[in-house]
Amino acid sequence: MKTKLTFLLLIALLCLLSINCTKKQTTTGNNDTEYTLPPVDTAGAVAGDWIIQRELADPQSLNPVTLQDATGREFSLHIFERLMWAANRENYDLLPWLAEGFPEESPDHLTYTYKIKKNINFSNGKPFTGRDVIFTFKAMMNPLTDAAQSRQAVDMLKNVELSGGDEHTVKFTLSRPYFKAIYALCDVQIMSKEAADPEGLTDKYTFEECRDIGTAQKNPAMKKFADFFNSEELNRDPKYLIGTGPYIFEKWETGQWVYFRRNANYWNSSGTYGMAYPERMIIRVIQDQSAAVVAAKNKEIDLMYVVKPADFVQELKDPERFSMKKANPYEPVFSYLAYNNLNQIFADVKVRRALAYLVDRKSIIERIHFGLATPIQSPVYFQDKKNFNPELPEIPYDLEKAKQLLSEAGWTDSDGNGILDRQIGGKKVEFKFTYLSNTNVARRQSLLIVTDALKKVGIISDVQDLEWSVFLEKLKKHEFDAFMGAWVLSDYPPDEYQLFHSSQSKNEGSNYTSYNNPEADKLMEEYRSEFDETKRAEILKNIQKVFYDDQVYTFLWTPNAKYVYGERFKNVRWYPTPLNSYQTTEWWVPPDQRKFQTAN
Repeated sequence: MKTKLTFLLLIALLCLLSINCTKKQTTTGNNDTEYTLPPVDTAGAVAGDWIIQRELADPQSLNPVTLQDATGREFSLHIFERLMWAANRENYDLLPWLAEGFPEESPDHLTYTYKIKKNINFSNGKPFTGRDVIFTFKAMMNPLTDAAQSRQAVDMLKNVELSGGDEHTVKFTLSRPYFKAIYALCDVQIMSKEAADPEGLTDKYTFEECRDIGTAQKNPAMKKFADFFNSEELNRDPKYLIGTGPYIFEKWETGQWVYFRRNANYWNSSGTYGMAYPERMIIRVIQDQSAAVVAAKNKEIDLMYVVKPADFVQELKDPERFSMKKANPYEPVFSYLAYNNLNQIFADVKVRRALAYLVDRKSIIERIHFGLATPIQSPVYFQDKKNFNPELPEIPYDLEKAKQLLSEAGWTDSDGNGILDRQIGGKKVEFKFTYLSNTNVARRQSLLIVTDALKKVGIISDVQDLEWSVFLEKLKKHEFDAFMGAWVLSDYPPDEYQLFHSSQSKNEGSNYTSYNNPEADKLMEEYRSEFDETKRAEILKNIQKVFYDDQVYTFLWTPNAKYVYGERFKNVRWYPTPLNSYQTTEWWVPPDQRKFQTAN
């Protein structure tokens, strides 16, 4: 789950998956407990102090267009802002931010025109204009940049231009209607063109050229820009990563620290939801779980997602002794097992269903997660009552049912060696494979329980732990048999296209398993073009049924988040919204309780 969310395959997370959260209450802790947000506590609040946040690994990137992990997304949102976003996390309604208001939308849903606020500057003092918006979308739509997961959310985008030459009016034109277009367009984090495209290379190609990879490869400017934009410098060098947000990215010490300081000249510091109180936000990388717990007890960190449930329940049983507090809110996240459909072992749906019957979810939740998780059968957040399909029966742990399905799929122990086998392509193939995982103790413990169950029916599997960036690269290139992962959902209406449409299995998209079902594709496309909310919800429920029947993933559970944080912070509120259930910019510390008196 992220070192906290660094573990989550998410990403993208951009306009990723989503939930329709419009409530002021959310469940937290046990399923039957209603939690109401506490009142805002900012009376007398002033800026000051730091927040040192523990992460298991470095962010994959801080470039908001190409990054693919939740830690990178969380911190990039402090640097780069959006045209609109759900700044009021009590009701999740979109609020204008860089834009003056909601866009002017054409009756055919094919054009959206935004008025951009004037007198906004980037953190380096340079003015923000519509040209920066156009640049950001051009960088994303260039098919040679590492932005496949971002592009899918706006793959219907035809053109972005200044309306009438006005640098503060931007017109988006779509090739087809998309019900979530207003969310997709306004949710993109805007970069500085001057900083990230110093040679003006994006001026040398059009949006039309972005629609075909062959055309793009023939344009030297497109290729040169992509090589530059995909480089390590554009992922982690502060001089290129300039935004309009409340924090400035200062420096990155690989495997140790990433530093952000408060933007003293932030344009919206006096606006509603605009004030950011901590003087510094700091990522501290601690890979070892035990060392992280010790650091928390020693007051060396101020916020940590506790990866290992046993640490949360047992080692940090009484956090007050260490001047810490605990919280375990639900976050819209789901964990899953995924199988590579390009591997003939997993091509038969009966095999994938048999594998689902071999996962003892309830036992793993009790033994590994100490009961802090809810079993699921769908990628739609179970608390999204409007869109969630409640009619999908839970798949129980059932060895005999698994054996039956495997036998029906042709898997038998023909030579009596205790391992299932069958003929594939004229050769006898034994049922053996490897689960990939990142360095997440709870995830590995869960997989070991699964592999033990598989062994009972004649399937041999093992677990290989990989460093986060290597793990992610393997998934993007489909170089795996199976893996355990998780996705964070967004606070906007659901759209399963990114993870499961067949088109997203190409060009390093998020359909890592190469799932391909024409019926599912058709439903996802129909869903995207339906503007009637009630009809759309019915389509989504049908999509979930198809996914369930195909076992696109073995859906596992939605875990409770597990946080510890410094008790000196005020206005700590837990929200039912991603990327995480907290908003650290809102936290503040009374002057007489500060740990760090200056920003240095």
